[in-house]
Amino acid sequence: MIKEELLEAKQNLLKLKTLKLSGYPTIDKPWTVNYNQKELGKKIPKRTVFQEVYNNNFSFPKDLALEFFGTKINYSTFFKNIEATAKAFQEYGIKKGDFATICAAGIPETVYSFYALSKLGAVANMIAPHFEKKDLIARISDCESDILIIMDKFYPELKDAIKNSRIKNIIILPTLNSSILRFASKKYKIDSYSNELYWNQFIKDGKNRAEIQTIPYEKDLPLTMVYSSGTTGASKGILLSNDSFQNSIQSYPASGVDISRGQKFYQIIPPWYSTGLSTSIHLPLSYGTSVFMDPRFERDVFVKNIVKAKPNYCVAPTSMYEGFLDEKLVKNKDLSFFNYPFEGGEPLSDEVATKIETVFKQHGNNSPLRVAYGQCECGAAITTQTQMAESTRGSVGIPLPGITIGVFDDDFNELPYYERGQILANTPCSMLGYYKNDKATEEYFHIDKNGRKWNCTGDIGYIDEKGNLFVEGRASDYSIINGEKIYNFDIENIIMELDGIKMCDVLEFDDDDKKELAVHIIFTDEIQKNMKTNKNYLEEKLHSLQQYIYEKTNNENMVPCRFKIRESFPYAKSGKRDVAKIKQEKDGFIVINKTIEEYKQKKLSR
Repeated sequence: MIKEELLEAKQNLLKLKTLKLSGYPTIDKPWTVNYNQKELGKKIPKRTVFQEVYNNNFSFPKDLALEFFGTKINYSTFFKNIEATAKAFQEYGIKKGDFATICAAGIPETVYSFYALSKLGAVANMIAPHFEKKDLIARISDCESDILIIMDKFYPELKDAIKNSRIKNIIILPTLNSSILRFASKKYKIDSYSNELYWNQFIKDGKNRAEIQTIPYEKDLPLTMVYSSGTTGASKGILLSNDSFQNSIQSYPASGVDISRGQKFYQIIPPWYSTGLSTSIHLPLSYGTSVFMDPRFERDVFVKNIVKAKPNYCVAPTSMYEGFLDEKLVKNKDLSFFNYPFEGGEPLSDEVATKIETVFKQHGNNSPLRVAYGQCECGAAITTQTQMAESTRGSVGIPLPGITIGVFDDDFNELPYYERGQILANTPCSMLGYYKNDKATEEYFHIDKNGRKWNCTGDIGYIDEKGNLFVEGRASDYSIINGEKIYNFDIENIIMELDGIKMCDVLEFDDDDKKELAVHIIFTDEIQKNMKTNKNYLEEKLHSLQQYIYEKTNNENMVPCRFKIRESFPYAKSGKRDVAKIKQEKDGFIVINKTIEEYKQKKLSR
């Protein structure tokens, strides 16, 4: 939010005389008026995730649990498969406290393995296939994992590295193992003299063991380990407990989300993210909601599956929902069933969000596209736009029940409404800590004078008087220009207000020890066409952009003079923009000198 808008917001806040506010969100907690008080009063059961799913569904054996490429798995079969998987893990030496590594997408066997390990009191070490080989081996070795479940489509590329690791048993899992299409898929050919074996053999090896005794609930019992993206440093193991998952799933009904038996959830977030395991698998299954699974992470596939499967809920990355703008995918299709479309990840512009919601309305669906915000260290979501709270465009919603958020300065003094600062969250869903990294854990958490533990998200934002959180960017995303700290995302947001801009990145550029702002920008097709036909057009466009930034900020340090016109951005294997690689680029920039006096005169004349 720019200075003029911020001032107006503060003035509006002062006018709200009917609000009896202290001025500080963590004291007022204005978001609580939007909670379902009946649901809020319910006690959170002290159970493991396996106990939760079993207790809530064992009386409904014929109800649908999972749907996967035409195969429908009821709860009776679901629990039989979990038991068989637990026996297999035990046969191969897995016991309470041990780590078993899983490198697999959202398929039924991943779910069986997750709950089977919970039943045993063991820990699911969730590894993404895009990990660098050396990182993958390090993550396996750190937790002393002796067993690996890996999908056949991921294994060939990682085979050499894995074969030289400490792993004793490698379980090859065919992608379509639980599908009616399994016979049509090609099988990875294993070496009969190696430590490789197929999933079905793994299951068969454990079939003669006695019924597994479920490990009882223990506070802070480790459940799973997922990993930070490594965007701002080395990737770290994030250890989450049963309590994290249990507290998270209980918060949604209290926030007004109507999730219940007989409904359907579309799972697309990969299970190596906490949201993929917690919100997209454990949440729906705990309430008897069936889960539709498709491991293909493709926009067209996503939209076609929504149309075909008719889910009531979905949590998906922002980019997936942009597929609804392709008319041929939704032509003459009914979308009225899609009650809770949640999106997260990279920010979605107001313009695009409005276009998607317009498509929904044209196809019988009046549900807003709801935004959620969180991070793996916090268990999953921290805030969301709920059914009961008025959605405020640009915000990421209000805190989920049980969670308190606040905005603080660098000395951890709380800031009032609309003041920008670092976002902290006090949440019962928080991680236990970074695995074998006490220093990083200590740096991540803040303990206040009252003994409350706060998650330091590393994001910058502010909170309005209704409790809506506005996330502006990463605290580390800044440049020092002429001694002044400039948040790059402030400039990016201004640039994105202009027509003709698809994407942009603002980064610090070192030029002979002089620090400058560099803009990496992708124009729309129309602008690119004009650039080709008019040799002066680009320079005029960039001068106009500089003028607009100065008028919005009145700060010459925030006006960039170096531009790089791009057709695309490089992306890391994590799916995030590869900022480190972009920063290394030194060639191909256009320098547009600043004419500050001219900018001032033009501003005065308007």
